[in-house]
Amino acid sequence: MRVHDYALAAFVERALTTVGVDAAQAHIVGDVLVAADRRGIESHGVARLRWFYVDRIRTGRIVANPHYDVVRETPASLLLDAGNGLGHPASHHAMQRAIEKARENGVAFAAVRNSNHYGIAGYYAMMALPHDMIGICTTDSAHFAVPTFGRDKMQGTNPFAFAIPAGEEPAFVLDFATTTVTYGKLEVYERKGLRLKPGWAVDADGTPTDDPAVRHSGSLLPLGGFGTDNGGHKGYGMGALAEILTGVLAGGWFGTMLSTGESDTSPSGITSHFFGAIRIDALRDLAEFKRDIDHELRAFKASAPVPGHDRIYVAGEIEHENEIAFRRDGIPLIGPVIDDLDALADELGIGRVRRIAG
Repeated sequence: MRVHDYALAAFVERALTTVGVDAAQAHIVGDVLVAADRRGIESHGVARLRWFYVDRIRTGRIVANPHYDVVRETPASLLLDAGNGLGHPASHHAMQRAIEKARENGVAFAAVRNSNHYGIAGYYAMMALPHDMIGICTTDSAHFAVPTFGRDKMQGTNPFAFAIPAGEEPAFVLDFATTTVTYGKLEVYERKGLRLKPGWAVDADGTPTDDPAVRHSGSLLPLGGFGTDNGGHKGYGMGALAEILTGVLAGGWFGTMLSTGESDTSPSGITSHFFGAIRIDALRDLAEFKRDIDHELRAFKASAPVPGHDRIYVAGEIEHENEIAFRRDGIPLIGPVIDDLDALADELGIGRVRRIAG
């Protein structure tokens, strides 16, 4: 079933304002969630609206209208306490402030603590693109993944995102979890009745498995998979780096404090984020940089593919093409997601998501 992106965003806003979220903040959340679905990242889109956000607001675990506190600030940095509010508006504010500071100082960084899940990391990195800046973002989360050769959950999916503007080419947008896949990917596979790919997850004993239901009892693996042969230790190290830049640097939750998983009883306000903005012309001429980025990206895409594949992609290109198609034709949503949104609409007494006819 397909839905126009603007209709889906309007639904998210209706749902959140109905449970007490300020209209401006609800608009940001809708924009972030729909951006994920529009880019084809369905694991972080509107499928999470109820459980991650609406239900947690209704039970008081997330503050609908939080008060933000600026903990520390310099001309090139900011530390924000999000007041246990939704992660999206706090992150939008922090990244916007980093961009403003970078405009004056060439580079700036911001961190947020006492926050919650914020959607896709790439959204915030991409906020820098219209300003001809490089955007950087990472976050920690409750723990879902084991360290290399470990059995205990010690890391979240802890993504990094980098967005770099180009000239005529689409922007280079690298947005990746430091686990082989995200926890949301397991949710999607379980909803669709699909088996997991090798190297995605282990069961409670640390044994690799392809059962998507393992998300309830097992763990994700670091980027690179099990052990060190395929570089699993590198994903483990990157996940640790993300937690250091967020929870440790922001003075938020980290380490065993985050070893709680995501459940209806786990604490909220445990998430920390980190953002950066770099003004390109602080380092070199902007036009020359964009010319060279185009040359770099085109060199990759002009290289020879292996048999059975007809092209080489660069980071963000598939998502960019999804955006073009889904803006034009509507965002595809699977039946269980539509059913959940309809049920939520009925519970809240708001209009259901309007489908595209035919």
